[in-house]
Amino acid sequence: MTRATAFVALFLGLGALGCFAVAVLAPGGSSAAPVAASSLACSVKPADPGCDTGAGEVEVFRISATSNAHAAAAGDPTYTNLVCCGGVTSPGTSCSGTYDTVLRLSKVDNNAHVQASGSYPAEVCLSAGTAAVQCMFASSCATGYACLATASASDNAHVADCDGTGDYATKVCCYAGPAITPVPVGGLAELPDVGGGGSSGHIYVAAAAAMAAAVVALTAGACYARKRWLG
Repeated sequence: MTRATAFVALFLGLGALGCFAVAVLAPGGSSAAPVAASSLACSVKPADPGCDTGAGEVEVFRISATSNAHAAAAGDPTYTNLVCCGGVTSPGTSCSGTYDTVLRLSKVDNNAHVQASGSYPAEVCLSAGTAAVQCMFASSCATGYACLATASASDNAHVADCDGTGDYATKVCCYAGPAITPVPVGGLAELPDVGGGGSSGHIYVAAAAAMAAAVVALTAGACYARKRWLG
């Protein structure tokens, strides 16, 4: 086989791969990697009886009402609407080890606004033993993510529950389970924080995304050339 023949065969093979990728990523298909199963379940419950600790639920934070509400840290006696999460092994609110930040509060007690990330002093975290945890603000929660609350914005926001009545458009979503590939669904996905997190993980994600985009562009171009070549 000559070098020219080998090159043509390689290019046509790359084009076939590109055509397959285009078919998978085309509208009606899915460009998102499947999310691993998660049994995390969250809901807002009244302080009496409160979160079902016997079933393994943990109180993550509190809100003043189920709509147009302010927020408070877990255990604050002022508010009686508790955001409870369970369904996973060893749920907790530790901001160390393997965890992710659910949201930040503008005050360390009650009457607080919330933000997805920034300079607010009180950090609300979710952990689940050694399981991977990922939280984000998004327009919708992906399959496998639980909705903890809804927010009026990603910064300086009021909150509401997720029951479909008086909800805000932005969802506060969390996942806890096997490690997953971060997938943005109506918002920017984040890697789980380990030991306080940092920006390096986001840099790696951005670099990987750029490399993936280059591969897709190359294979898509090869697909087009293959179709023109073979008629």
